[in-house]
Amino acid sequence: MNKHYYSFGNPFKFKFRKHYCYKCGTNLSIITHKKIVSPKSEEAKYYDFSNGVDGGVMVGSCEFIHKVFYCPTCLEEIEFVFQLSFEDLNNFIKKIKRKFFKKEITLAFKKTFETKENKYVDKVIKLEDIQNFCLFIYVNDKEIFVSKFPLLRKKSWERPYYFKINAKEVVEYLNRKLLE
Repeated sequence: MNKHYYSFGNPFKFKFRKHYCYKCGTNLSIITHKKIVSPKSEEAKYYDFSNGVDGGVMVGSCEFIHKVFYCPTCLEEIEFVFQLSFEDLNNFIKKIKRKFFKKEITLAFKKTFETKENKYVDKVIKLEDIQNFCLFIYVNDKEIFVSKFPLLRKKSWERPYYFKINAKEVVEYLNRKLLE
């Protein structure tokens, strides 16, 4: 049986941060995920069957092995790329709060998810149903901005989900709106 080991995500972020489940807040552990995939299956399009030698391709099924986060409460495996992008969003929110608080502007935030049916939900049931992480920003209980961070898929390996953070755009808008 062919075996392919790989890793995704910033190794410093997963080694030196504390990680909590995006659904329930439980402290996450790290486990090894293994999956056997046939190159003739429907899901094969999400996997790389190259053998790394002169453009060669593996023959037959392959066991893909990598590390993932695991939530013992939800019993869910969470890809590093997704978890780290979600944590980066939360860190971005903290930075914005601090930046504007220093300028004596108190921002409030409401975090929600937008489904593919354009409905807003507070909790994610299945990532496949989500299209955006939405950040509603308020000053003095008045909504001033809504930023949507799209849920995308990487173009390699198992094509894990991640949120694309458009931090510069949000900060520029808030600077124009609140500081000029």
